[in-house]
Formats: sequence, structure tokens, C-alpha cells
Amino acid sequence: MSVMPTQPATMKRLKAAAAKAAARAAAAKEKVRSAKAELKQARKLLKAEKKAAKQARRKVDAAGAAAVPAPKAARSAPRRTPKPRAAPKPRAPKSPETMRTAAQVAKTVIERLHRPPPPLAPPPIINADPDPPAKAGPPEA
Repeated sequence: MSVMPTQPATMKRLKAAAAKAAARAAAAKEKVRSAKAELKQARKLLKAEKKAAKQARRKVDAAGAAAVPAPKAARSAPRRTPKPRAAPKPRAPKSPETMRTAAQVAKTVIERLHRPPPPLAPPPIINADPDPPAKAGPPEA
């Protein structure tokens, strides 16, 4: 592959075009940087304004709450009065014969613990070959 020789005038023009393009690219890059910096500054200002507005709102709310006492909530329906309860019946005192002392109760518990356990019922007896019923006929085949 052979490269054709170019004329010196064409070379100068191409070099000048390349230099202009590089200068335009650098200018565009600088413009983008300045726009970003400007945006950053605007965001900072916005944030500061929002903070100041929030503080002012809080001060107004606090001043309003301190100046005017909060009104009591109106009730929609009057309170119901509880129904009167029936008087409890007096308990009849137990007779002293059925009352046991704590010592008597403890004694019966200890006696119950010392007794052997009650005997278990004997297991049922099951025959392996039960007697055939008397009225049954011969088995059918």
C-alpha cells in the first residue's frame, strides 16, 4: 500500500483544522466545567434556602403553639355510666369440724406419698384360638 505524497498547502490546511478542532474541544471542556461549578453553587444556595425556610416554619409553629392554648377535643357522645353491680352475698362460715389445720393436711400428704402405689388391674386374657360358636354350621369351602 503506497501513500500518495500530499502537497504542502494541503498539509498546512489540515494542521490548522486539527489545531482549531483541539481548541474548540478545550473550550467546550472548559465550558462544561464552569457549568458544573455553577450548578454546584446553585444547589448549595437552594439547600441553604430550604434550611432557612424550615427553621422559620418551626419558629412560627412554636410561637403559635405558645400563644394559643390547644382547644380540648369535643366529645361526640356523653360518657356512659357503669351499671350498678349487685352486692356480693356474704359467705357462710364453714363449720369448724370440716376445717383442717395445715399440720393435718401435711400429715395426710406425707402418708399418701409413703403408701405403695395402687395395684394395677390384671391385663385381659385373649385366647389365640377362640372356641367356635355352638350354633355355627360347618365352614363353607
